[in-house]
Amino acid sequence: MNPFIFSVSKFKTVDSAEASTQASEYFYQKLDNAESACETFLKKLSPNECQSVIAARVAETIKETLPRGSKLVVGVSGGGDSNALLYGLTQLADHDLEVHPIIIKGIPDWDAGVPRAQALCDKYGLNLTVMEEPDVRALLGVPRDGVPLIDRFEKEFTGDDFEFLGTLLIRLALTKRAKEVGTTFICTGVNLEDALCENLFRSSSGMKPASFPARAIGDMTLVYPLWLCPKRVIDGCFPKYSLQNYDARYPCFSLGRNLYYSVIYTLQSQFPGFPEQLARGQAEQSKRDPVVYQYDEQLGFHVERFVPFPLRQKFRRMLGKGALAPEQALSV
Repeated sequence: MNPFIFSVSKFKTVDSAEASTQASEYFYQKLDNAESACETFLKKLSPNECQSVIAARVAETIKETLPRGSKLVVGVSGGGDSNALLYGLTQLADHDLEVHPIIIKGIPDWDAGVPRAQALCDKYGLNLTVMEEPDVRALLGVPRDGVPLIDRFEKEFTGDDFEFLGTLLIRLALTKRAKEVGTTFICTGVNLEDALCENLFRSSSGMKPASFPARAIGDMTLVYPLWLCPKRVIDGCFPKYSLQNYDARYPCFSLGRNLYYSVIYTLQSQFPGFPEQLARGQAEQSKRDPVVYQYDEQLGFHVERFVPFPLRQKFRRMLGKGALAPEQALSV
């Protein structure tokens, strides 16, 4: 074995087709098995080229997962992923897709993203639904007592990343909006690295892969049109918006989550092209044996497996609800 055969220390640079001062860079490799050779290319991508790549990927996923003429509720944040997602969805031809974007408020970086999301939706002629903080709190029954959502979370889950709760709130908001417009299809801007990170965690924890690019949760189908799109190419679509989103993010930390992302980005850096292959393989596994989600009456949303009693109690305290008696937890 030659452990350096895939090394990216030597590469050819492929310039952008456009004379642009802005360019995202992404590594690609060409493998020649007969010659036991590997060529590495650093491709410079202008914003227009990045947009073309993303639009093609989004179109591929939507046509494979949604019937023609579907309504799709889209979660947006004003950041790079959701902005690139909106672009890709609005470029989709011959599928009669009806796009309903929604953004939620309640923490500083969500609120800061509203003007950026509104600007993008105006550009594409889309009507953006803005869910205000009181309505976001109502999704989980959080009281309107003036205590910020982040403070509530950090009091009970010190050291964990608020995005864990944010992801749930976004899904509940998408589901609510989907029922209002009469559809069962919702989507978010989960990208290639997000998808791989989730399933690396699951595999390391003894769980089967979660479904990509479409996931059935109750009567909703959660679609991930960016699941094969690398973050670097996504951010290259609208660099200005992506940078603003990073600058506005709330400083949450989670070393466990950081570990899995570090592994995925290292894999991507050392073995260009392999992460896409790995994601496709995990997707095929998930189709053969999909995860089934059950509705938890006490929590008020779908879960994959039983939530342990101590964790259930902490979650209820965060929401400002009373503690459960031990026998109540067993009734789920």
